[in-house]
Amino acid sequence: MLPVSILDQTPITKNQTSQEALKQTIELAQLADQLGYTRYLVAEHHNLKDVIGTSPEILTMHLLNQTKNLRIGSGGVMLQHYHPLKIIEQFHLMDELSNHRVDLAVGKAPGGYPKVIEILKEELKEHYFSFDEKFEILNRLNTQNFDNTSKYAGLKTAKRQSETSSVPVYLLGTSLNSVIQAAEAKVGVIYAFFINAEQEALEEALEAYKSRFPEGRFIVSIPAMVTAVGDNQLPFRFSQRHFELISKDGRRTVLNTKAQVDDYLSQTDETFEVTEKRMHIISGNKEEVQSKLGEINRKHMIDEWMLHMPIPNHKLRMNTVRQLAPAN
Repeated sequence: MLPVSILDQTPITKNQTSQEALKQTIELAQLADQLGYTRYLVAEHHNLKDVIGTSPEILTMHLLNQTKNLRIGSGGVMLQHYHPLKIIEQFHLMDELSNHRVDLAVGKAPGGYPKVIEILKEELKEHYFSFDEKFEILNRLNTQNFDNTSKYAGLKTAKRQSETSSVPVYLLGTSLNSVIQAAEAKVGVIYAFFINAEQEALEEALEAYKSRFPEGRFIVSIPAMVTAVGDNQLPFRFSQRHFELISKDGRRTVLNTKAQVDDYLSQTDETFEVTEKRMHIISGNKEEVQSKLGEINRKHMIDEWMLHMPIPNHKLRMNTVRQLAPAN
């Protein structure tokens, strides 16, 4: 089986405290560490009711202190809200504090509703960079690849006489454009199959990436839950529909309920095309889930699986991590 990793959004239920939800993220990461998972990435969201991962850099550092071998990182930092220099400074410092176990994945999505996103952007309005500009600056800062005339040339981070001169960078995405952008930047890809579950689109993205950057790492984040042990079905209830909002310029936002869509649209004057979709969660016993993964990887081009478990059921999530461990 391919290497397996985890994407965790730190879900929280209406009956939980924040500390309880965060404790479950820690327990899940420690279990993954014990079972030989490759990496554990934590998401960034703002002002959402059902997830509380607002600061992936802080949660990353805490999880690094609670684990021994697992790579930990962001999945991802929403780059539009920050200056690339600050991000690189943070992740270089964490990498030096953790025996070089840090990964940096960045995303294009806003990570929240319009109201909070406008607040996050307030101080950036006068000197606003596009995502593409920020992404290029971030990658150049990571490797110190500037000519002498650049204002960024010679800037120092925590990496000085280090065993590693940079941290691994990944771009989150579901579009062909994002995959090509990652390949041209020579960084890894984390493809959100839980958002775009079209097999043909995945294979087109794989071929586009590998033809441009054969040695690059293409990770596929899949919505998967082991919901049975043998013939015994575990308690499992989840609405498998979601809503996709597409702006006029092609930006995509995925929401879980119609109420969330109404709330989102009430906070903006922008026009969106709203499409109801079915989230195709891969579920069943261990053998059934692994068989489905084999079908998705029928061209044998995927480098790594990343489990996205979109259900706030801690016992079910822990069972899934145990059942799909790389050693099994």
